[in-house]
Amino acid sequence: MAITYTAIACHRLLCEGYTAGSHHNQHGSGSNYLCLPEVPQWNVHVNGNQRYTGTIVGAAYGFSSRNNIFDESNVDTDLGGNPAPCAVCYARDRSTTLMIPARPQCPPGWTIEYGGYLASEWSSSDRKRSSFVCWDEAPEIAAGGRAQHQAAVYPVEVLCGTLPCSTYITGRELT
Repeated sequence: MAITYTAIACHRLLCEGYTAGSHHNQHGSGSNYLCLPEVPQWNVHVNGNQRYTGTIVGAAYGFSSRNNIFDESNVDTDLGGNPAPCAVCYARDRSTTLMIPARPQCPPGWTIEYGGYLASEWSSSDRKRSSFVCWDEAPEIAAGGRAQHQAAVYPVEVLCGTLPCSTYITGRELT
């Protein structure tokens, strides 16, 4: 049985840049890939690597000659190990909510509903991964008290390398 797909045209390009996520051999931090813009916008940050943070790195293609499913005749070089770009498109007449990490402002014509910093689980060898989320820039404390059993949320710092070090500065927390 054939499956039919309907392509949605990109009405407007909202963000293009670098595919990013947690380091492939690290536990903790976020589990989902994000599209980081080519030029980040920084808010308040603490320079240098902190101990209790999540981390984010650029994603690279993990293809080799044995598992490459793409036709490389259209590509100038072997994909394996090279940085993976990304793009986020807006499709007209569709309901859209979008978090663009490393951008505290909306694209023209959009409305800010929420703003803050990128957060995830701590990057530690004994932690499980969570999702990357936007955490309020003015956090509050809920009723209750300090718990012994808790899920934990930490700010996410950049580790450059696959992400360009000239714009994505290692140790800075992302908006």
